Amino acid sequence: MQNPNLPHPETKQKGYTIIELGIALAIIAVLIVAGLTGVTTVLNSSKANAQIEDSGIVLAKLQSILTSTNTSGMTTAGAIGSSLFPASRVNAANTAVTNKFGGSEFVASNAADLTVGGTTVGANTGALYVITSVPKAACADIANSLGSLANAAWVFSPTTAITTDALAGANTNLTTGNLVKSPGNTVNGAAVGTQCNTGTAPTLAFLMRP
Repeated sequence: MQNPNLPHPETKQKGYTIIELGIALAIIAVLIVAGLTGVTTVLNSSKANAQIEDSGIVLAKLQSILTSTNTSGMTTAGAIGSSLFPASRVNAANTAVTNKFGGSEFVASNAADLTVGGTTVGANTGALYVITSVPKAACADIANSLGSLANAAWVFSPTTAITTDALAGANTNLTTGNLVKSPGNTVNGAAVGTQCNTGTAPTLAFLMRP
């Protein structure tokens, strides 16, 4: 008599082959990667919008300061003391600012004459606002939005990491080749696209002047 607990001799066991399992796992992996990419894109977009909002306020405050004083000796610490930056992004010592992407932000006067698109900005008459380590995915949005508020703008990938006000404002970083907006003109979208793709995390600089 056939044991009722055993499969009938004519019943075949069904299962998945290794090939079928491999295909299923590959599909799952693709879906996971696609999902993570989508999440990263959304997060970068959200951070970019928040950075644009915060930085727009910084540029507006800088412009206000420039209407009543020169910028001789202006530093990030001084800008912090003047409440240019959101308190949530200033370190405990009130000496440094972290941007939305984990990079830094600096403010410095143009300690020397700065030639921008054929226009010379006299020493200590302008202020440079610098945002470092901006992801490529957020670079163009930030450069286009903030560039429209500034007198001039640059996008570049420094060969040496920018860690101080002096280096952030060094004229050697700001060249005609990486200028994306010159005084009196609109932001050059093509130049922004090119410069935002040079390096993995470009640095953006904006000039404000009276």
